[in-house]
Amino acid sequence: MFIFKLIRYAMEMQLIVLLSIYCKLFNIDKTSKQIGLLSRKLGPKLGISKRANQNLLKAIPTLNKRKRLEIIRDMWENLGRTSAEFFNIKTLIKEKSRINIKGREILEENKNNGVIYVSGHIANWEIIPIAIKEVDHLVGAVFRESNNYFFNKWMIQQRKLITKHQFPKGPSGTKEILNFLKDNGSVAMLVDQKLSNGVKANFFGLNAMTASTPASLSLKYGYPVVPLKVKRKNGVNFEIEFFDKIEIDKTGNIDTDILNFTNKINLFLEKIISDKPEEWFWLHNRWDKSCLLYTSPSPRDS
Repeated sequence: MFIFKLIRYAMEMQLIVLLSIYCKLFNIDKTSKQIGLLSRKLGPKLGISKRANQNLLKAIPTLNKRKRLEIIRDMWENLGRTSAEFFNIKTLIKEKSRINIKGREILEENKNNGVIYVSGHIANWEIIPIAIKEVDHLVGAVFRESNNYFFNKWMIQQRKLITKHQFPKGPSGTKEILNFLKDNGSVAMLVDQKLSNGVKANFFGLNAMTASTPASLSLKYGYPVVPLKVKRKNGVNFEIEFFDKIEIDKTGNIDTDILNFTNKINLFLEKIISDKPEEWFWLHNRWDKSCLLYTSPSPRDS
């Protein structure tokens, strides 16, 4: 069984290398468009697209079948574009005019101050550290290890072009993040995916296991949590907007405060996902099968 898995991983890596070579042979606008259109055509036919449809039914039940299919097609196109752009990430680092920053004053205010930036897998999320580094040069990012050893090794090397400071998800990563923040570094975290050892928070009105690290570090050590959103604008051009730091009315109970803080982050994510649902990663297994309605107090009730 192990040898078959190893062969599969090696074949997947060969495909990634070929795509990477192809994307580097041509300009980023051309390859982003081509891979995006190919992904748009093939992606909806894959079995995993059923999960995207199910997630849309759970999160936005008012959408009809036609609209859900349209969102799924657009989502696949965005994923294809994002992949092609990641293979050619040096261009996005070099051509800074492709990324328009809104809320730059918030970046300036938190410069060299130990900040946690939070967002989700929306538009091209890989550009987040690039934008932050326009103002704050000491930036790290949290990553989730891939099951494919070969791909994981390649991905880490590729992301080092964006930032040398990378932290794995989990307890060991949290310790590294805390030390980095103590040195006045800033950390970008994508907190929209399921985390089994997180807290059961409200996400689109449903129970969702969510990372509590941003809330815990902020409440225990005072590091500000600044939310942001990324939008794709006309092909390989983006707008990234930074918002005021997240704050809650503390109850004196740390567990309750962590939950309320996390709910507030999720509420922000809901808003930016609802704004452009076609740019979110709907393929992730975000909710449990039971998918129970969320019943605990949340920021929207306060």
